[in-house]
Amino acid sequence: MAELDLQKIVRTARINLRRRMARRPIAFVMSGGGSQGSFEAGVLRFLYDDLGLRPSILVGSSVGAIIAAKLAEGDDEETGRRAIDEVEAIWRGLRTNADMWVMEPWLEKLRSQVTWASGLRGRTGAGAQSAESNQARVILRLLGELVRNPPQTDGTIDALRAALKARSLVSMEPIRELVERELRPERIAGSGMTLRVGAVSLESGELRYVDGDGRLYERDGTPLDRPRVRVQDAVLASASIPVMYPPTELGGEYYVDGGVREILPLALAFNQLGAGHIFAVVASKPGVEPWHDSGDRGLFELARRVSVDIAPDETLRKEIDPPRGWGRRVTVIVPEVDVHDSLTIDPELIAAAIDYGYMRAADVILELDDEEAQLSAEIARARMRLRAAKGPVPGLLQEELPDMGAVTADAAKERDTLRKLVEFRRASGAPMPPGSCGTDVEV
Repeated sequence: MAELDLQKIVRTARINLRRRMARRPIAFVMSGGGSQGSFEAGVLRFLYDDLGLRPSILVGSSVGAIIAAKLAEGDDEETGRRAIDEVEAIWRGLRTNADMWVMEPWLEKLRSQVTWASGLRGRTGAGAQSAESNQARVILRLLGELVRNPPQTDGTIDALRAALKARSLVSMEPIRELVERELRPERIAGSGMTLRVGAVSLESGELRYVDGDGRLYERDGTPLDRPRVRVQDAVLASASIPVMYPPTELGGEYYVDGGVREILPLALAFNQLGAGHIFAVVASKPGVEPWHDSGDRGLFELARRVSVDIAPDETLRKEIDPPRGWGRRVTVIVPEVDVHDSLTIDPELIAAAIDYGYMRAADVILELDDEEAQLSAEIARARMRLRAAKGPVPGLLQEELPDMGAVTADAAKERDTLRKLVEFRRASGAPMPPGSCGTDVEV
């Protein structure tokens, strides 16, 4: 597509969209996704800065709850403080895995000493499912390996005994510190925005929501006759991914991640909160990794396949695209590439995911052609290859990066490829995120 033609299309699309959104209550809905909230931060940057949109309704689950609550603080015109800047700063401020999760001692013991661990790391596969299925897949494969390869006397038996009493794989303390440090409930209460974060009660099994004042609601919007809870605790409950993190207490009950029942909490904004238009952001690419040897799989792998891969993916697909559709009131932004998995904290990959979220939002919302969408994805993959050329990416089991294409041994060549792709997109006139888009990364 010629540069001038695309610039005209982009300009016209912006004008039409802003006119269509004028005087409508706008909702932003964010899915769960662990550290893949980086993609969501990039999408939101485009909505705020390129399109100039501001939400009046914010709904989130899991990491989406953290983002929704932070955005619900609103902007401060007197000081110049902007909520979107603070959301992005949270992700760019993450430097290592310890900023989001720290293994419990028993898991660290298994990871470091069990003789089969090194082989497992190369076979877990990052996949493209939701954050919850991604993490649970690793856990169930680990357990399956234990059954097939009973541990020897290297300290693993003691670690397994400790595991039987454990409530989670990793400590929630890093997330708790982040939430306590970043969230300001008084700002949320004074912003005038409608906030809902979802969590599932272990006692009742029901999905419930908490608003910006700490009030609890049933799924159908009925207020619960319960004392108000701290918004910080509600956000932590929403982010309490089962098995990964321990449950969080709210009002005498224990809660886990809202994504257990609703990965993308779009229906609430659509049916109950009066949204005129909804921008729904999905943190990870839907889909199930193909299997070719199901007949050779054991009990744990079969259970994982059905309950962790297929079932959550079906839930997400129905939430993104229900049988009768959402109509023109909803715009869903879904990545075509998972730049990193939900447990990875790597500054270069987080920056790449933020920029990809910005470009992907532009491609979807402005309805650019397939060529631009493919270019956005290839820029993301080039940045993944550039990072991979520098060495392993730390993770729970050091999983390989997904869907990035062949990696050369020469990081300088990967950067040259990236520069050409970025220059091509800039020349086309398609919206680009601020900054260098990774072309100035040292190799």
